[in-house]
Amino acid sequence: MPAELVYFDVVQPLVQVVQTNDESGHTPEVHTVSAIVTFTPSITEVQSADLGATVMLRPITGRIVNGELKAIDGTPGIELLANTTELGIDGPLTYRVDYSRVVFDGGNRAISSFRFQAPTEATTIDLNTVARLEL
Repeated sequence: MPAELVYFDVVQPLVQVVQTNDESGHTPEVHTVSAIVTFTPSITEVQSADLGATVMLRPITGRIVNGELKAIDGTPGIELLANTTELGIDGPLTYRVDYSRVVFDGGNRAISSFRFQAPTEATTIDLNTVARLEL
């Protein structure tokens, strides 16, 4: 029986902005952020003998709602393909994280993109603490 695909969870439990409090002017206000988040794999196609399959990797989209990363169906977090030995990839599998339609402070804003390395097993990666790689 062929091996199965293994996924890991990606979470980002809180994305906030600290901004000037226009009413009191002394203590800044903290607000949550909204955005679309796209995870683009560094590899787009894998031929795996262990899986008995050709696996096409496509970008996966989620969103930040009230400051928390969620799947399109509203479930907290996103599942991405882990870089298991069964995939047979030479070298690392990384995911680029791009934020779009970022809204806070009453307007459209930006959050910097970055890349991170996929784990080799089912685990949880927190985007607030993951080691960020250069683009």
